[in-house]
Amino acid sequence: MVAVLEILTRVCALLALALAVRIVVDAWIDVPYSVVLILVGVAISLLRVDVGIRLLTDVIMGLILPVILFNGVIELNRTALRENLAVPLTLVGLGIPLAVVLLGPIIDLVFGLSIGVSLLLAAILVPTEPVAVLSLFEDLDAPERLTVIIDSESLFNDGVAIAIVNVLLALVAEQSGPMSGLEIAERVVTDFLIVGLGGFFLGCILGYGTTRFIRRLPERMAVLLVTVLAAYGSYVLAESVGMSGILATVGAGSFVELEADDGIDRDAFEFVHDIWAGGSFLLSTAVYVLLGVHVPIDTLVGYLPSALLVTVLVLFVRAAVVYVLVAAVNEIVSRPLPRSYQHVLVSGGLHTVVPISLALGLPAWVPHREFIHAVVFGVAIIGTLVQGTLLPSLLRATGIQQRAPGVDRPTARHDGDQS
Repeated sequence: MVAVLEILTRVCALLALALAVRIVVDAWIDVPYSVVLILVGVAISLLRVDVGIRLLTDVIMGLILPVILFNGVIELNRTALRENLAVPLTLVGLGIPLAVVLLGPIIDLVFGLSIGVSLLLAAILVPTEPVAVLSLFEDLDAPERLTVIIDSESLFNDGVAIAIVNVLLALVAEQSGPMSGLEIAERVVTDFLIVGLGGFFLGCILGYGTTRFIRRLPERMAVLLVTVLAAYGSYVLAESVGMSGILATVGAGSFVELEADDGIDRDAFEFVHDIWAGGSFLLSTAVYVLLGVHVPIDTLVGYLPSALLVTVLVLFVRAAVVYVLVAAVNEIVSRPLPRSYQHVLVSGGLHTVVPISLALGLPAWVPHREFIHAVVFGVAIIGTLVQGTLLPSLLRATGIQQRAPGVDRPTARHDGDQS
């Protein structure tokens, strides 16, 4: 009982700190809430305060990410996503592998790592996290089209990047001799088609079945339980058969429709949406603070020049991928994506939750593990500090901001400005 009480005390202290940050951000600071949470966590780490709560990779991947990703997918404006699917689909399907292929050899050339480890580090670094950005978008009433593109890209690229990392990790583990970059690429593509796409399609099947089933359920608690089973069940089933659990959860969420039709209780679906949103918010709040707390300050200081250089390289590769691929997509779609939106796509994605959890989960035998830890944390913190704080100014400079912060507006689920 004493141990449980101690844990509850620490959790309450963490939530009280998050509440204070939320109040300060809402009242005085024009910076994303999640960014401030991470920086507060870094301050706690600098002060050497032991919060008594450890952030484990298995907990993030198996318990936290399924909630955050499933909620993100079911909250997407499906109409806006279908109308703008070309950009996020291209940035995920082509952009993630291209970013890994570009960034990996550069890291190998600059730091002298093996090509396998360099590609592994690149795959860890490339997934973006939109939560901090989207909270600011909501405050500034950013266009629905931009919000949907950034949100959907991140939701899908997390799963793709995780699948690629797992394949590369297995490849590094079994590598008995030197392999060329082409051989590694061929192996990654082959394995990813099975692990990644297999998991996604498995999730899609479960999500479709879930939607069919919940139409027959009598009340909201039953609907809620079925959606929880869909989110976690798809993850567990995919991982059990050697496929990507994260992509399975994303696939399940993509086919779960919580929209009221004739004869279906709208209040029940609104209730389920609100529960998922609340759970995702609470878990995200705790994770952001703990990410900052877990920063290895001493190691990071030692590798700070390397972390700064890699941060620049990550941003450079991100810019190259976004501008080139979006330009190609603009040639074939009826509504080209404005250049101002592309600027936000480049600078708006922070590399935080998924990269850090992947780095923390690396086995002890991985070569240059300490270097990878320091660089990944460095990219996350430097990117958060610079990109996160400058994002409001970027939105104003590009003319994307549609109203001043703090001005209330009516909200509606799954509809909005499609500009």
